[in-house]
This record gives sequence, C-alpha cells and structure tokens, in this order.
Amino acid sequence: MTDVWRLDLIVGQEQAADWMRSLATDLAHQDQIPYDTALRLVCDRASDSEPRLLAAPGQIWSLHPEADPDEAPARRLAILARLTAPPRVLVTDPDDSAGEVDELLIEALDPYQLQAWQSADILLEGGGSQ
Repeated sequence: MTDVWRLDLIVGQEQAADWMRSLATDLAHQDQIPYDTALRLVCDRASDSEPRLLAAPGQIWSLHPEADPDEAPARRLAILARLTAPPRVLVTDPDDSAGEVDELLIEALDPYQLQAWQSADILLEGGGSQ
C-alpha cells in the first residue's frame, strides 16, 4: 500500500517513540541483533503499517482504498484482542450493530490500514499480546 502512514499522528509523538523503542529493545534481545538495527526494522515496519507489528486491542483498521471490498470481511475492523501461536486477532465490525466477534489470522489485516487507536495506554502495556 502506498499511502504515507504515521503512528505519531494517531497516538502522539512521545507515545509512538516510546512504543517503538520498547519493541526495538525486545527485538534486539530476542534476535540478538544490535539495538540500532532493531530500531530501524521496527521503524520501517511501522511506517509500512505492518499488522504483524502494530495490531493491538483498541485499534480500528479501515480497508485500504486499493483493496477489493468483496474479498474483505468488513470495511472497518475493531481489534478486541491479539492472540499468539499462530498470530491472530479477535475483531468486530464497528459499523455493524450485531457486534459479532470473529477470529482472524493476523494476515487478514494486510489489506487494511490503521485508522485509530482508541486507547493509547495499550502502547505502553506491550501492544496487547496474549
């Protein structure tokens, strides 16, 4: 997807920077790579709106304008929880009053872009992974 995307415009510059530094520290430790390399990887993936990095409870993801709406579960998805092994999310359509909850593999967010983060506090709590 080609749109310019910036986490700091959604959650604020300080919270975005703190969150990205925290992710870089974790990545450097887990993959045993230099912190500067890990930070560059996190920044690159965040600027690409990478769901595997960013998906967390409290977020609203909207279908990218270039995506086919007929192949998507909804135009917008609200993330209720993030699960692991394999990485997946519990989502609902915020525009559907039925409130049905679906479990999707995280790859299902690929045609979406992060639109809003309802609770910026989630950033400092580790992104909501379970």
